[in-house]
Amino acid sequence: MKYKPSATNTVSKYFFFVPIFFFVFLTTACAPKIGDQINKRIADPFDETKNLNVHFVTTRREMGAKDRCDGNSFGFITDINPHYGICIVNVPAKHIIGDISFDNSQDKHSFFQFKGRVNADGKEFLSKIKSSGSEEVLVFVHGFNVNFDEAVLRAGQIKYDLKFPGEVVVYSWPAGADAGVLSQVMVKSTYDLNFTEAKINREPFANFLTEITSTGKKIQLVVHSMGHQVVLPSIASLVKSGKSNFISELILNAPDFDKNEFELLLSDLKKSSERITLYCSPGDNALIASQKVNGAPRAGMCFKYSGVDVINVNEVDDPVLGVGGLGHGYYSSRPILTDIYQVLLGVSVDKRLFIRKSGPKNGENFVLRK
Repeated sequence: MKYKPSATNTVSKYFFFVPIFFFVFLTTACAPKIGDQINKRIADPFDETKNLNVHFVTTRREMGAKDRCDGNSFGFITDINPHYGICIVNVPAKHIIGDISFDNSQDKHSFFQFKGRVNADGKEFLSKIKSSGSEEVLVFVHGFNVNFDEAVLRAGQIKYDLKFPGEVVVYSWPAGADAGVLSQVMVKSTYDLNFTEAKINREPFANFLTEITSTGKKIQLVVHSMGHQVVLPSIASLVKSGKSNFISELILNAPDFDKNEFELLLSDLKKSSERITLYCSPGDNALIASQKVNGAPRAGMCFKYSGVDVINVNEVDDPVLGVGGLGHGYYSSRPILTDIYQVLLGVSVDKRLFIRKSGPKNGENFVLRK
């Protein structure tokens, strides 16, 4: 039996759609079309397999492979002088969002591949960034136990999946471990070693930020996990030296950073950036483990901070995309990338897709919905 609409249903539908059509007419007649703005910003559809330039700055000690971007290029100890260059990354059109499966011998449409490396000095690096046609630069800083090649591939994946129109720079500090698979005993020693290297890299990263902001580009800064140990004190030190508003969007993903220390730095962080977005999760097992090791709650475990858009991603967190099932790598998953895409467009948090306000008793301000 077919459903036949009644006269009442027809009238109610009419009165429902009239105000919508009236609203659309007003917005299209009186304001620039948001679609046109997006199309101008993103001319490249990013819908085919392509080679992307991923700029790198690394303080890792150089190893034997001086012309490649694989795991044998740079190690796990800080070098005195940073290294600059470009890794050419094949990003496959068929890759799953957030996945960076790598195989140089397989189909380029299904696997990430390295297609070359171009080394540069600091002046050449800045010149290439400055002369690029885009107004924006996205800087990505990885977290704990990430090798150089993985960091580069991740930066390429983020650029592709976000359809980011500007240059992408990965700042790779000496994280990682010599062993491919970490045992329980090695995890603690690797964490301690990475933590030490992160603190050593605060001054070099502050120098890099000074250099990259001197290009006059709009800087979007995305940080993950222990990378906050490198980034946050560096930003605060630059603010204390007199710099302000040198970052457009400061996007913090699962900060493995002491909550109380974060609150002490917050005033300076807010002076550095137009907006701060913090993605947190009380179910992040890596941060729970870090709290036990460090004896203090981590900033990424969901707490309210004045002037920060704190977004709980626990509902959409997918441990399969995490590091070893820890639910800690969600910054590269589809839900987070969808929200970051809107962040970079400048959309306010309460107007973005799939965001709802959190309860007054909860730690966060907002929740990312399933």
